[in-house]
Amino acid sequence: MKRRDSIKSIILGSIGASLTMKSCITQEDEILLNQVWEYNYGRTSEELKWDYKVLTGKFFSNNELAAIDKIANIILPPNENGNIKDAGVVELFEIIAKDFSTPAHNEYGEKVLRRGLIVFDEICNNRFNKNLLDCSEAEIKIVFDKIAYNDNKDEDLQEAIRLFAVYRGMVLTGYFTSEIGIKELGYKGNIPNVWDGVPPEILKDYSVSYDKEWIDKCVDQSKRNEIAEWDEDGNLIT
Repeated sequence: MKRRDSIKSIILGSIGASLTMKSCITQEDEILLNQVWEYNYGRTSEELKWDYKVLTGKFFSNNELAAIDKIANIILPPNENGNIKDAGVVELFEIIAKDFSTPAHNEYGEKVLRRGLIVFDEICNNRFNKNLLDCSEAEIKIVFDKIAYNDNKDEDLQEAIRLFAVYRGMVLTGYFTSEIGIKELGYKGNIPNVWDGVPPEILKDYSVSYDKEWIDKCVDQSKRNEIAEWDEDGNLIT
């Protein structure tokens, strides 16, 4: 069985109850499979149930997603390293909203993330007589300058200040935990040193050498970054 087919069977089996009413695999399920395959990390039945929850359905409307995108690009403008879209920041908002929209999380998606959009719209309407999405970047910056700092003691803006802090934190977290964000930070993580045996000049000083039989069993450092591949039967190819 091909690995993709294996994952497909696990996905459809793990969401069993939700599919028992369906006579066949729906287009939505196929979209889910494609999304899971794109990320392609280790799968357990619990992980796959979570994937089904956050990768299907929709929490924010198209207008709300467009507003989040506009907000995110003002908080963190694009540069030569990348941008909000490439980092998948808006998608993170959608996933968090779905995952945390439970009583256990105090309906975070509705009461915090969506509430933030409502409050920002209210301020824009009061100031410019139009919703945030219809405001120019300069107008939105005027609004955000009022709610970006905790030292603003205006009682009418305290909720907006708290909500903007959430949005700012999520935008920065979403960007700098993405692949392009990590590259921009220059973070390398734990990188193993290369140990390729005793240097030849030292071996020569002591008139010793490695046996070819032993060398053949050692790691070929020139291939250390190659990704392992398996055939359809699970046999290692590389």
